Amino acid sequence: MKRAADRNLNPTILDRIRRIYAPGWFRSVLIRRVLAISLIVSAVVLTAAQQNGPPSSTALVAIRDLRPGDTLVADDVRVTEVPDHLSPRDQVTAHDIVGRRVTGLVEEGEIIARHRLLDSQLPAVLIGRADARLVPVRPADDALAAFVRAGDLVDLLSQDARILARNAVVAMTPDSDRAASTEAGAVLVAMDEEDAHRVAAAGLRDPITFVMH
Repeated sequence: MKRAADRNLNPTILDRIRRIYAPGWFRSVLIRRVLAISLIVSAVVLTAAQQNGPPSSTALVAIRDLRPGDTLVADDVRVTEVPDHLSPRDQVTAHDIVGRRVTGLVEEGEIIARHRLLDSQLPAVLIGRADARLVPVRPADDALAAFVRAGDLVDLLSQDARILARNAVVAMTPDSDRAASTEAGAVLVAMDEEDAHRVAAAGLRDPITFVMH
């Protein structure tokens, strides 16, 4: 008994090796070390995924449905994070939108960019030309105003089938109530300066036909 106690108090190198590889002790140490390594690897992977994830930007989104022609106030939008590929190139700030009118139907949660607002920069943004102009056009067919939408590409024809403008962009349409009435409102269309003067002059005499792309 005394000899065994002495070995426990003063283990030899052989005793130490035997203890390390004893099934119960070795198994518990191995499990603890495997778990520790797994946690470290998981933390590294999670950190790398967060750092390499898609970068985010901020954008303005509508917090309620907006109708064409609605005048915006600061409470109509909120700033939210969006992936970089969804961030509009013509982004606006909350200060920019106050007092501006939307050019078409905007649904709750939809991103609002400059091309959805009626302002002096809208024609150039829509057609990519510095000489762009907006022209109010009264459709030859009142019902047509119910079908065109902001952003639609159209050709404009006179009553004698003369082409007044090609690839014009619809900037703003009348709201649904007016479009459904017997006298539809004018549609704002963006085009270059030369076409704008031609369309405006023709519109003084006769309604204009829209050919939608």
